[in-house]
Amino acid sequence: MVRKTFALTLTLSGVLNALGFAPMGNVSTSLGGSGVALRNSAWGLYYNPALLSSDPRSKFSFSGGFYLSQSNLNELLELGYGAKVSEVESILSNLGDSKVSVETQLGVVAQIGGFVRQEIRAVEDEYGRLVSEVIEHQMSAFAIGAFASSLTNISFSSAGGTQYQASSFGIALLEVPVGYAYRLETDFGDFNFGAAMKYMRAVFNGSSYTGNARAELKIEIPDFMHMTPSQNFGLDLGFLYSIYDVHLGLSAKNVNLPSFLINGKRITLDPQLRLGVSYEFLQNYVVTMDIDLLSYDSYNAIAPKSQYFGLGIMGDYSWVDFRLGLSMDMLGVEGLKISAGLNAFGIIDVVGEMGTNFAKKNGSSLALPTNFGLKIGSTFTF
Repeated sequence: MVRKTFALTLTLSGVLNALGFAPMGNVSTSLGGSGVALRNSAWGLYYNPALLSSDPRSKFSFSGGFYLSQSNLNELLELGYGAKVSEVESILSNLGDSKVSVETQLGVVAQIGGFVRQEIRAVEDEYGRLVSEVIEHQMSAFAIGAFASSLTNISFSSAGGTQYQASSFGIALLEVPVGYAYRLETDFGDFNFGAAMKYMRAVFNGSSYTGNARAELKIEIPDFMHMTPSQNFGLDLGFLYSIYDVHLGLSAKNVNLPSFLINGKRITLDPQLRLGVSYEFLQNYVVTMDIDLLSYDSYNAIAPKSQYFGLGIMGDYSWVDFRLGLSMDMLGVEGLKISAGLNAFGIIDVVGEMGTNFAKKNGSSLALPTNFGLKIGSTFTF
């Protein structure tokens, strides 16, 4: 019993850490999850609070979606409805580390400009006379948001015959941050410094159920709305250096080591440090890349550590923008993830994600991706 509780505690810690930098918002999700140095986004409060002052225009955005991933289940998924009992039993007895993971994200963020610095310049008017002109520089910005994410992990094992045993645990994390950033302009580039204080609320649920492998695999999602929460506060810090069209960002999440009391055990979140680089070119394009500088505990028994890398490219025009990205856990086993996004008329934004594992489900001749996701959102800048 002590060993099981200890293992559960490690699993909860890994899941909470995995939710720390879960892709939030449509733009960065479609760019391989990269957003630490992406100025053209409303989600700076989440990825790097220093981004607020780098583009201090007023912004509002919301986004919601899911990502479903499956591992070591191809043989079970490819069973036809008329599969022999012996075949089903053989597959169940060799499941190994087989699981289904369901991630959800829902977020909303609003940003407004802050301190304005006025600069008085002498310029010539149409008659050649020198007149004074006042130029305003927006130097800072505030933002507030609400970010909800959840992860449910369901592992499968044989329960005898054609029956399987499913063990499910899920955890949900709500963050309500308030952030501020200030820009320092110099002759050798702009320096942006940001910070966000956030209220954090976590809930956990675990359960088990059985099913028949000759039918569809059942995926039961916990009801996170009716669980006892654990609460705390967190602190995120950010930095962005910009020179010409190159931007270098550094984001540190949970630097105060917030902890949660779950099932009588105190779970402490590890600090997460992520580096980001972006380059803007040809007026309408940007390439961006993020990488975790530190690895953190995972929820996967095969790969106990995670460290993500993502990159993407975006073309941004007045009536449409399109994005393409790649990402992967460099220490994981799930392989490459491909993402793409499209925004039409600045209102409707759709993102699709897909892994590189395919299976012919229920005896079909068509191989479909086992890992996929969808997000819908919108962003307004004014």
